[in-house]
Amino acid sequence: DEVQVTVHDNPIVDLGADQTICLGNKVILDAGVSGNKYLWNTGETSQKIEIAEKTGMYSVTVENSRGCITKDSTFIEIIRLPSSPLEEKLDLCYGNSVKLDVGKGIRFLWNDGLTTPTRIVNKAGKYSVQIWDLNGCYGEDSIEVIVHDLPVVDLGPDLFICEGEELTLVAPDNYKVNWNPGGDVKTIKVNEAGTYILKATDEYGCTGKDEILIFVNKNPEVDLGNDTVIGEGSSIMLDAGSGYVTYEWSNHSNSQMINVNQSGEYRVKVSDANGCRGDGKVKVAVNPLPVINLGDKIGICQGTSLRLDAGKWEKYRWNTGETTRTILVKQPGEYIARVWDVYNLMGIDTVKVHVNPNPEIHLSPDTLSFYKGQRVTLDAGIGFVSYLWSTGEDWRSIEVEEAGDYSVQVSNKFGCIAKDDIHVKQLKPYLAVPNVFTPNGKGKNEIFYPVFKGVVTDFEMYVYTRWGEQVFELRKPITSNNELKSEGWNGKYKGKDAEIGVYVWIIFYGGKEQGHGTVTLFR
Repeated sequence: DEVQVTVHDNPIVDLGADQTICLGNKVILDAGVSGNKYLWNTGETSQKIEIAEKTGMYSVTVENSRGCITKDSTFIEIIRLPSSPLEEKLDLCYGNSVKLDVGKGIRFLWNDGLTTPTRIVNKAGKYSVQIWDLNGCYGEDSIEVIVHDLPVVDLGPDLFICEGEELTLVAPDNYKVNWNPGGDVKTIKVNEAGTYILKATDEYGCTGKDEILIFVNKNPEVDLGNDTVIGEGSSIMLDAGSGYVTYEWSNHSNSQMINVNQSGEYRVKVSDANGCRGDGKVKVAVNPLPVINLGDKIGICQGTSLRLDAGKWEKYRWNTGETTRTILVKQPGEYIARVWDVYNLMGIDTVKVHVNPNPEIHLSPDTLSFYKGQRVTLDAGIGFVSYLWSTGEDWRSIEVEEAGDYSVQVSNKFGCIAKDDIHVKQLKPYLAVPNVFTPNGKGKNEIFYPVFKGVVTDFEMYVYTRWGEQVFELRKPITSNNELKSEGWNGKYKGKDAEIGVYVWIIFYGGKEQGHGTVTLFR
């Protein structure tokens, strides 16, 4: 028996060599002619498949119409595009620069034509770059560079201060600041020479700075020499030194040197071209000849004496024959004193003494009387230079309203004084009560009221009928003179005119009854 066997050809499949493509590109794998069955390891069953994203081994099984099967595979590598580490935005401070590095690649092209992987940037703008790798793949990236101005810090010109002075340096607002020396404070006090640097940093980390030199000038040193003594009739030249701008001496001179012939402490203040001030002082003593000052002409008052004092010396001799430092003078005349110092130098002086009259004053009479509430004027008279009352007042006349003893002292143009006294007596208040009044509306004698001389307290007045019925009452804590004119009895009782007739009154003040009587009411 024979069997005829036919061998059919397997399908021809050639996916080609392994391939490498850039991400973003694609490759088409073709398993052969149509009409066959296809099964890819991706699960697809088409003749062709598209590869664009995933690196890997791709295989296909092909079966023809006779059931013959063939397999083939190929490796597809997807190359990632070159990547760049550039940030989206970069803040840069003016004057600074930054190195932009886009990483690995074989070719680079920046938007301004530069072809290096790195570059130094110090200007604002948008920088973009294209990058190619070994596979010919390329990527793109860009960065926005913003350049910020540095904070403006201006400490002004270098400054000069004088020893002992203090200067305040202030940093601008709205920055983080640092002084060197001084630290992180806004304001520093400067009293030493040196360089002071201020750094001010803004929100972007940009720092501006300035520095200022502070010079401390020494104050002038004035040497007027040691304290010195000169003799009477001689002088000494005091020199504050040359080269200063101003001179201010205690004697109001403004020159470099002054000539001194009197005792005292002499002081000078100077200022130099830098405005710095210095001072110096020296004491000058003049060894004088004995000088006596008894005065030119001296007056004393009648009944007084004067002690003449020749001062402190070694020896004395007066024209009265006395040899003491002081003498007591009661009579007018010329008095001469001669004195000698430790060097036996003599001084002499003369004074004329005359006697001035005392003022004459008399407060008349010796006693004055008045009622309480009144005032009495005490007058010392005219022609005096000064007045001093026992009350402390210093005028010619005073008004008093209290009983007692008063005195006044007066002085005349010579300064002589006199004194006089006076006694002021207070009288008891005087009470006067009318016995008739006519409340008829005609305007005269309408009100019944008492009249006082003086002031009374706790005043009470009652008016009764002859049968003891009270028709009027008046109370006041204090009253005087005619104060009751509008408050007395108007002749009415219980709102009606009282009857014509005789009424009894009683008056109290000072806490007790002071009077009573009758008054007749007519109309």
